[in-house]
Amino acid sequence: MTVITAIYRIVTPMFLGNADQKAISLRPPSIKGALRFWWRALNWGRCLQEAGAESAALKLLHRQEAHLFGSAADEAGSGQGRFLLRVNRQPALAPLETVWPQNNTGSGYLGYGLMATADKPHREGLREGGEFGLELRFKPNTPDTDVDAIIQTLRVWSLFGGLGSRARRGFGSVTLLELNGEDMKLDREGYVKAARAVLDQASQVDQFPPYTAFNHHASFGILATDRDARQVHNQAGLLYKNHRGQPSPLRGPIKIPFGLPLQGVDQDSRRASPLFFHIHALHGGSFAAVALYLPAQFHYEARYQPADLATFYQPVSAFVPAEVGP
Repeated sequence: MTVITAIYRIVTPMFLGNADQKAISLRPPSIKGALRFWWRALNWGRCLQEAGAESAALKLLHRQEAHLFGSAADEAGSGQGRFLLRVNRQPALAPLETVWPQNNTGSGYLGYGLMATADKPHREGLREGGEFGLELRFKPNTPDTDVDAIIQTLRVWSLFGGLGSRARRGFGSVTLLELNGEDMKLDREGYVKAARAVLDQASQVDQFPPYTAFNHHASFGILATDRDARQVHNQAGLLYKNHRGQPSPLRGPIKIPFGLPLQGVDQDSRRASPLFFHIHALHGGSFAAVALYLPAQFHYEARYQPADLATFYQPVSAFVPAEVGP
């Protein structure tokens, strides 16, 4: 039986929640959901190449995801998937974060909905610095290709992702510290190299995918570095606010590609932003604030799906700095 162990650090406060919006613990279904997302993002290009057409690629992707991660009981071929995931080490649950972020800050701009209002308290979160461990036990005779796919997903989750509310905005960012006992900490040069390798792998995907996935149009860049994770998160938020907020010239419908709903334009439609923020703990004690631009077909409504998506997304892609080297 193949067993993978991994240790991650929580880099920015992680706003999980049970039915009462209380941060109780890290739960395997939440982590597995994050891994599913990044596995899908990684594997669109391969499925498209193998299947040859978009509709066939989507079906292939769905079958392979169900094979690896399991599927609902009412689906054909349902089951547990190829591995069982266990959180074998929980981070410290106390004291909880109850005051960060604050309004009128860069982090507050990124964390809309977390702060206290007149009718609800500040969201509670797990504080940064805690570490958690995962154990993934694969079924006997699982092919090495399946194990390798999950290992790659564990790494990419660390490069770009997080867990909990506002994870796309850099809250709940995670960094992989150890994988099967091997030190996985990266300095800035190593981080840039690893991130580039992921984007290069999908460079042959010319068309915008039907869902959020790596493709030729994707890009990433480091926004700021500092020895304080909250500080680099705040710097990233200020840069974002200056780019699309009140100080910027962007107004009205031109801001639609940043995501919906959009106040004053469309408060009912929903579309997640193609822009991901991530705070990565670098070797040596510093932190990097990273922006990942991961565009796809924008919306099922024709009014939000222009023929020239590259031009449509230009206000978003322009935010991501060109990463020219360490």
